[in-house]
Amino acid sequence: YQAGGVTIDERLGAQLPRDALFRNQDGVLVTLGDALAGGLPAILTFNYSDCPMLCSVQLNGLTAALPVVGAPGPSPVASAPVAAGGSRVSAQTGDASVVFRVGQQLRLITIDLEPNDTPAKARAMRERYLARFPEDQREAARAGWTFLLAAVPGDGAAIRRVADTVGFRYTYIQDRAEWAHPAALILLSAAGVVTRYLHGIEYDPAVLRASIYKAGVSEPAAAVGFMLRCYHYDPDANNHARAGVLTLRVGAGLFATALAAALGVAHLSRRPRRRALARAGRSSPAAPNGVP
Repeated sequence: YQAGGVTIDERLGAQLPRDALFRNQDGVLVTLGDALAGGLPAILTFNYSDCPMLCSVQLNGLTAALPVVGAPGPSPVASAPVAAGGSRVSAQTGDASVVFRVGQQLRLITIDLEPNDTPAKARAMRERYLARFPEDQREAARAGWTFLLAAVPGDGAAIRRVADTVGFRYTYIQDRAEWAHPAALILLSAAGVVTRYLHGIEYDPAVLRASIYKAGVSEPAAAVGFMLRCYHYDPDANNHARAGVLTLRVGAGLFATALAAALGVAHLSRRPRRRALARAGRSSPAAPNGVP
């Protein structure tokens, strides 16, 4: 499999289709607009429950950084008297008590790439990562993190529609029953407009804090990080090594067959000659003594 098509085409300013229909982790039909409701910026991710590696690593990185930005910290814009979400900042000293907490100052939206995943799987996946939040942030995070699944099991049209809007390219690998996909956080304004891409699986809390702030004020920003992709590398794909080995094996087999046939013919041709010599030996008169 060639992973060239599994990538991200950054589309700053793209407006998400708010009418796209999904089921949430509780099995309730909702639109993407419902998930974005509340006037808060959001972080969008694409994952699925049975992902063999990258999804868990990415969400571990995200849930490691979020409690840090959920603790009081400096304002991303030192001169701003009020930060996104309404946290107060001292304009005189630059000291800050700015927090960005899931369910209070921002939302998380995870779209499940596997259209056959169930709400039960989505809930279990969400609970696994909510356990990484501090206890005092956990309930708000539970309310602020929405998992979206295919509205009709097996129908990934809405998933693909949103992914195409934000330039998220993924594909299904039939032989391995896996989704090949990149890893990125996609920052959204409260209106559902793309403001930034954070690539990779580890997120600097300072960068994440600034990204959330910029999303809150609908300010686009350049992407950060390096793109990682999840797919199974097959070293035999699209090369001639396997064909070469097969050719050698077939050639060796044909040579062995030809050699065996030649030896067999030679053996059979010698048998009549041996019989003739034996008969000639029996019919010849004995030589006189002393005559060679």
